[in-house]
Amino acid sequence: MSTTDPLALLRATVAVQRLDDELTVSPGDPQRERAYRVHRAALADRAVPVLAEVEDPAISEQDAEDTARRLLRHDRAHGTGRGPVPADDPRWDTDPRGYARQEHAAAVLDEHDQEHARA
Repeated sequence: MSTTDPLALLRATVAVQRLDDELTVSPGDPQRERAYRVHRAALADRAVPVLAEVEDPAISEQDAEDTARRLLRHDRAHGTGRGPVPADDPRWDTDPRGYARQEHAAAVLDEHDQEHARA
């Protein structure tokens, strides 16, 4: 399935909205906050090519860049990165979306492992 498949993007949007709702109900949960940041940045990144069909591409590009930078700042401040290349690595200064992709891949693997552990 393509990462820009409309159904996949819809599912990702719903997942991000659920995380946002959970943070509204239970603010201050650092794990949920980070999960939200990771999934929100990934969704913004994946949506760029789809949204370019209906709006100025600069808008979705900027959203993807901004959400990725917020995740990067968060992980640098809290030491919460999970991927193989740490948040403090200078390469991410010029590629925050690459960092968001790395962290999303790590989060998906963690979620997959947790699901299998419960089964």
